Amino acid sequence: MSFSSVALALALAVAVGSFAVQRLRLVAFRAPAPLAPARGSAAAGVLYAFTKAFAPGAKESASRHLPSYVAGIVYHLSIFAALARLLATLLPVPMPPAVDAAAAVLFAAGLACGLALLVKRLSDGKLRALSVPEDLLANVLVDVMVAAALAVSLEPDLVPLFQTSGVLLLLYAPLGKLRHMLFLLTSRRYSGAYFGRRGVRPAPRGLGSHRG
Repeated sequence: MSFSSVALALALAVAVGSFAVQRLRLVAFRAPAPLAPARGSAAAGVLYAFTKAFAPGAKESASRHLPSYVAGIVYHLSIFAALARLLATLLPVPMPPAVDAAAAVLFAAGLACGLALLVKRLSDGKLRALSVPEDLLANVLVDVMVAAALAVSLEPDLVPLFQTSGVLLLLYAPLGKLRHMLFLLTSRRYSGAYFGRRGVRPAPRGLGSHRG
């Protein structure tokens, strides 16, 4: 096992352990019990939060910026694929050339979308005013990892470089903005249950859609 593989395995263990601790702390937190009677279904709200709420029509920011919405989807798909490819480097099984060729297309598209979103954040005055240095750091670290995934898909001998980029990303993930990969699920479940119970989402029939 190479040095970069050992480092990646250790970084993965640290990241998983850190996320597990954060998750346990979150589970230990108990929100106050609702006092008002339910006007809707919490389960329906959770279902809506993880399905229709992701559609551009349910999000004003997405419906007004469809190119960025699509770019974000491609970007995140490439990130998930790159993480899967990263974990595959720890297995003693070579990646089939056909899989690497198909993945390279996704990585190239995702990298282009990630860089485009980064340029938009830097060039748009409103987005720049809302951004903090960590927004840029997270984007750059992810872009580097996706770029390394693209490189290793084209040249398998670059696995150590890919694994090194993965080490940096995994050690940073539990500490900064990338924690949203864990808390996005929790926050959507909580907000979905809350607004579903209140009868706000999904929108009651006859009242039209609600945008957020």
